[in-house]
Amino acid sequence: MIGFTRRSLLLSPLAALPIAAAQGADATRVVAVLSLIGDELNTVVRRQATNVDRNERNSLPVEAPSFDGAALAAGDRAVAEAMPGAERLRVAIRDKRLFALQEGLLEPGAASDGMREALKALLAKAQATHLLLVTKRRDEARFKLAHGDSTGGGRINGVGIYFDTTADMVDVKTGETAVGYFACYAYVRVWLLEAASLRVLASRNGSDHLMTTALGHKSATAAWDARSPQEKMHDLVQVIDKAVYGAAREIAKAG
Repeated sequence: MIGFTRRSLLLSPLAALPIAAAQGADATRVVAVLSLIGDELNTVVRRQATNVDRNERNSLPVEAPSFDGAALAAGDRAVAEAMPGAERLRVAIRDKRLFALQEGLLEPGAASDGMREALKALLAKAQATHLLLVTKRRDEARFKLAHGDSTGGGRINGVGIYFDTTADMVDVKTGETAVGYFACYAYVRVWLLEAASLRVLASRNGSDHLMTTALGHKSATAAWDARSPQEKMHDLVQVIDKAVYGAAREIAKAG
């Protein structure tokens, strides 16, 4: 079922909602924002090995739209700042097929043509001129330490939590020591596309992380105990926000 008004647009399972009126120099631009990073939470446990990635990996499905919501808000904020007169649309989606496609959505082919056409039709009905797309990115795990060095190993992807239970951690100010840490991370790629054709106009990598140790937490015997469940979720949302916003603002300014 497809229904449309200028105030709301539904194309099951896609939906786009206008959130800002166009005005000024960018009034002809209507930028839709779509995130495909929030369907899972990856966990990675580091396993020490020489020149071999033997990390233990698991993926937990995420039904709530919290992570994609954070990405949409960050992308929307970046567009609002870089293109102050443009209208912005947030595209909400929970279709597993589109999450599975990721960057494959940008390449015509049997696997993607149906979803590409559905998305282009949705964008056309919303009169969108551009699409800001956020996808997962795979890269080497690198987490900066306070003294400038970095730690981590193996490859990580999308949104997740990385565990190292054996690393020796030191507070450079107090000399306090602890063993192990975990890092909430977001590794993303942000794309600016022409809405009518899904042609790539620009893209940027984005990443951010927050490390937690037991340092300074007398009641915590391990890093995992140093943050409450609510604080860990807050950290995940925060790294998504920073990773997406930084990359999105760069390409929004270029666009």
